[in-house]
Amino acid sequence: MKNKFINIKILLLVVIGIALTVSCQSDELIQYEHGDGYIQLSSVELDKNIQTRTASEIMSVKITNSDGSIFQEANDWTELQGKSFLVPAGKTYTIQAYSYGKTIEQGFDASPYYSGSEELIVKANTAHTVNVVCGLAQSMVTVSYSDNFKNYFSDYSATVTGNEALNLVFSATETRAAYVKANQPLQITLTLTPNGGEETSVTQSIVENALPAYRYNVKYDVDLEGSGDIDVSVDQNRHEYEITLGVPLKPDGITTDAIAGDASKVWGTFAYLSGQCSFVEPVSPVQFQYKKVSDSEWETIEAQKNESSTYGYSAKITSLEFGTEYQYKLVCGEDEGETMTFTTEPYEEIPNLNLDAWTQNEKMWYPNSVADDKYAEGAYWATGNAGVTTLKNANSYPVEDKIISGKAAKLETISILLAKYAAGNLFIGAFAPNGLNTSKPAENVVFGRPYSGARPTKFKGHYMYQPGTSMSGGSVPSDRTLTVDECEIYIKLWAGESVIGEAHLVDNKHMDNYEAFELPIEYTDKTKHPDKITIVATSSRYGGEFSGMQVIGQVSAGSTLWVDEFSLSYE
Repeated sequence: MKNKFINIKILLLVVIGIALTVSCQSDELIQYEHGDGYIQLSSVELDKNIQTRTASEIMSVKITNSDGSIFQEANDWTELQGKSFLVPAGKTYTIQAYSYGKTIEQGFDASPYYSGSEELIVKANTAHTVNVVCGLAQSMVTVSYSDNFKNYFSDYSATVTGNEALNLVFSATETRAAYVKANQPLQITLTLTPNGGEETSVTQSIVENALPAYRYNVKYDVDLEGSGDIDVSVDQNRHEYEITLGVPLKPDGITTDAIAGDASKVWGTFAYLSGQCSFVEPVSPVQFQYKKVSDSEWETIEAQKNESSTYGYSAKITSLEFGTEYQYKLVCGEDEGETMTFTTEPYEEIPNLNLDAWTQNEKMWYPNSVADDKYAEGAYWATGNAGVTTLKNANSYPVEDKIISGKAAKLETISILLAKYAAGNLFIGAFAPNGLNTSKPAENVVFGRPYSGARPTKFKGHYMYQPGTSMSGGSVPSDRTLTVDECEIYIKLWAGESVIGEAHLVDNKHMDNYEAFELPIEYTDKTKHPDKITIVATSSRYGGEFSGMQVIGQVSAGSTLWVDEFSLSYE
């Protein structure tokens, strides 16, 4: 949030020497002839034109005599509002207003401090109106960086120093304004690391004497002329200085950006390269060269000019190998940037993605090469069969007649005692790993397995769906009444507790043949690697909605979903 200043104007209406007419009582007339008068405080107002962090402020008031003794004071000026004080003419009074209960502090978390004062010489038989303007006693400082600056440097921070033990560090992500004491010189030291270079620092002056109630907005930009020029503009109406500090750079140069460890740039089979070519007249062609570290020959791809950057170039390289270290560099004509490296994400196989491996144990079917759907070795997928086969036959099982290849999974929604319905389902995870909970069936399902492989970009497969003919009266979803049951197939990837990527297929049409699907996986956070994955298929989308033991989702007995030949794409 951008901070602005609040100038608080305290209107102190001082009515002094109110003349009495001849009709006043004789003793009052004698007093005014001797020069007595009244001081009266009338109001406090905030100037809305300039804003700081506070929308209101408790202001204390102190009225002192010429000898420095306090005549009247209040922690909150409104305690004196409307009261009149008799004072002799010819005396000097100082009216001070200041923030209640505060001292002048510095820092990002410091509070603003306001103050102001006016001197008044009381004249006999004269009414005086005095306005005391209370301004911000501190100065303020902000630091920001241009997009062009960010293209050249991989790491940077700025430290503001002054005379008052001031040492404020503005990190690359620090956007807050800091309060500093006024009437001191301000310097700023920028510590920065060029892309592919070594850390260096440069110190420059912000202002020789910081003015109270002024804001100094420092912005860093690159200076390709190498002079490190300073550009200063002032807005007196807003009490703001805009100070652009040019960071000297060589007028001609090539920089290759480091992308190693940046998950948003490096994936399993592709990577996003970037760099800067700051030649005044770039020599064609501008290209990226890359290769596996183990190879001797370089491959070349044309670099695309970035619209948002004067000197930036980028390219996406594809058809890379999983878990492989690559070298790359930006090339402008005959000139080359520094050679950098990155390693692509490793490949991790998802067992039984083609759904051909099944194991039977009496009525139970397991979608694994072992008779287990918990955490035994070789058990990766699970179904809800363990909750169904206590009363009926398994409703998630393999078939060999309606298939794409090998075997397919057939998932059926059935009627069952206690729960009312049981949707056919298949998922990466575990079922009842701590023992079957018949009173709370929803707690039996544990979605997901640990995953440290490359992030897939698409989820593919084949499905066929035939919804049941009669819907239940379940309460979920609550915003509509389903007339036809819905199947669902989806994939989710987590980083910690957060889902960072997912794709969903929902359908309710009657199908007599398989259809292929290809779902782009949408990543909400591309800066993180996943640590858990699941794939889920169910014959009734809302069959997993329980209240206690009973399904409350709207489903239909007889809904059947066939799925086969799942696969993941990493392109």
